[in-house]
Amino acid sequence: MLIEDVPLPRRFIGLLKAGGIEEMYPPQESVLKSKAMEGRNLVLSTPTASGKTLIAEILMARILMNGGKAVYVVPLKALAYEKFIEFKRYETLGYRIRLEMGDLDSSKYRQRADFDILVTTAEKCDSILRSRPQWFDGTGILVMDEIHLINSDRGPVYEVLISKFRRIFPEIQILALSATIGNVEELAEWLNAELIESDWRPVRLTERVEVGEKHRKVREMTQESLRNGGQTLIFVYSRRSAESVAEKLGQELNLINHDEAGELRKIKKRILSVLSPPTHQCRRLASCIEKGTAFHHAGITNKQRTLIEDAFKEGRGLKVIVATPTLASGVNLPSRTVIIRDIKRYGAIGLDYIPVIEYKQQAGRAGRPKYDREGFAVMIAKNDEEREFLLERYVHGEVERITSRLGVEPVLRFHILASIASGFTEDRDSLVEFFRSTFFGYQYGSDVFKSLIDKILGRLVEWNFIRYENEFLIPTPLGRRISELYIDPMTAFTYISLLHVAEENGLFGEIGLLEMLCDSAELPLFYVKRGEEQELWQRISLVGDKLLRGIDEFDLDVRSLERFKTARILQLWINEVSEDSIFRLHKIAPGILHQRLQIAEWLAYSAGEISELVNMQKAAGEMRKLQQRIRHGIKEELIPLVRIKGVGRVRARKLWNSGIKSPADIMKADKRRLISILGERVADRIKDGVGVL
Repeated sequence: MLIEDVPLPRRFIGLLKAGGIEEMYPPQESVLKSKAMEGRNLVLSTPTASGKTLIAEILMARILMNGGKAVYVVPLKALAYEKFIEFKRYETLGYRIRLEMGDLDSSKYRQRADFDILVTTAEKCDSILRSRPQWFDGTGILVMDEIHLINSDRGPVYEVLISKFRRIFPEIQILALSATIGNVEELAEWLNAELIESDWRPVRLTERVEVGEKHRKVREMTQESLRNGGQTLIFVYSRRSAESVAEKLGQELNLINHDEAGELRKIKKRILSVLSPPTHQCRRLASCIEKGTAFHHAGITNKQRTLIEDAFKEGRGLKVIVATPTLASGVNLPSRTVIIRDIKRYGAIGLDYIPVIEYKQQAGRAGRPKYDREGFAVMIAKNDEEREFLLERYVHGEVERITSRLGVEPVLRFHILASIASGFTEDRDSLVEFFRSTFFGYQYGSDVFKSLIDKILGRLVEWNFIRYENEFLIPTPLGRRISELYIDPMTAFTYISLLHVAEENGLFGEIGLLEMLCDSAELPLFYVKRGEEQELWQRISLVGDKLLRGIDEFDLDVRSLERFKTARILQLWINEVSEDSIFRLHKIAPGILHQRLQIAEWLAYSAGEISELVNMQKAAGEMRKLQQRIRHGIKEELIPLVRIKGVGRVRARKLWNSGIKSPADIMKADKRRLISILGERVADRIKDGVGVL
């Protein structure tokens, strides 16, 4: 079927054609013949790069042309940004496209939102729905991308979102886009949706298993892929392996020509400029890129990740990316060949084979539409026996079922408070009924979690987050604010308890407040290595009088040490220790560090908001100062300077050390003096920035 035959107005067809779409793929044709075109819910389960996004656009266009709104939900910020850029072309038709993926406190947003298409992460969408449900008035379609991630840690947000939208907007159309899963029929039944399932791909996929020494095979297959302009993605199980393999391939293979060298040098320069000063990891990445390879893992910064992905997609000299598995479920990054070097990874029980669905996600990246006639996905086995096992399990085997992760106490507690605080449920019966409508309720029934709900309600009453009026559940102002802040009620209760200790005893030292922040469900803690325990316990004993809990309250377990170690690393950052120094001291890569800092900043903000509500004004002020210090990585004295646009931790310190300690000092300073400290262009910008404070 040609794109002209799709039943949409000509302006939509013209826009799709301008994007290079001429004809429909077979799975897309199936959708056009289905009741989804009349508004029925749809689960579309097809391989990567088989055109699922186009189906979403067609169904969204049906809603838009009738004056409705579309909400497109994705699991990752990088994917949200990619979709936002992709959908921006609808602005030429007069539609408003909005991206929401940041700050999880939506309570200060305007009451109404100006969008026709909203692209958002699941958590951000849930946050808005808690505080500003009227944003979604008129929403006609909810697109849930990568819905198979219901099986992951962020899955509960997915299913709660769907259940809320279905309850608020009974006529809404749900479009669930999925990779292949073992129980897709069950998912469709839960959604009361038509199911279209296909293994059709636009580029033929050949899957095979090679036997031999890993690196030699990787090198050979990379060389084979690169002939005639192919690109290669290599999946390994660890960040260390990703860096090592990228470095070796760059050194061993002649990947680039003279024309590509200049472009790669530009990318190298931009990679090095992301952090000041660049870390050892930055320099290692830049060195790889100069040779046509890159590593891609959670330890690199978001800006570096974007530079790598863009260069690879646009064919600007980057031939090989060596990645950890997170890339497989992220942005659209196909290549001619995908090599799964490590089919095992470390988990709770040690080194074990990855799930089939994860292999399919990785293998699905093989084959670039419009460039390749065939894609190749290759695993490496150590012997013939393992080769047969890998073929049987991954190439010919069945993909696993997905199951709900909603029915555990911390997750359920989080969503129960939100449901009550937003007025979504008013009593125990309506609460049980709501959770019966989730995928968990569909799979297991409500009897499984009735007693758990009662236990959680008791805790929320005890903590003064909700109260009973007859049989009705009423949120307290504190409970409502905790829900808006999008933190676990247990985290909030812990913070209130410890900040009371701080208020009563004047304990507002850095390490005490940071250790408190680390006592949360939200902040992943840094791993304590073998041999670190004794030093950490010694440090705990030295600062025991500065902690908000007595040393006798510290459990003699790893988590207490991890909490303290994480607080110590955060303390280095707020005392202006550079990313490079933290990397050398603790081997914590910048990307990992900044992920933790972003969460810690959010928790500090939340603790400040909660403190104010419970009338702990001193604590509120101290937490707000700590929030700024975490955001900028500064000592307290620099807070006034970093409020100026264009002034970060490095420039603020230069100004302070030169005797310029406030915005007023900048206004009074001679321009020549500012130029001598910061340079002419920066000095002009900062003068202007002070003027708008």
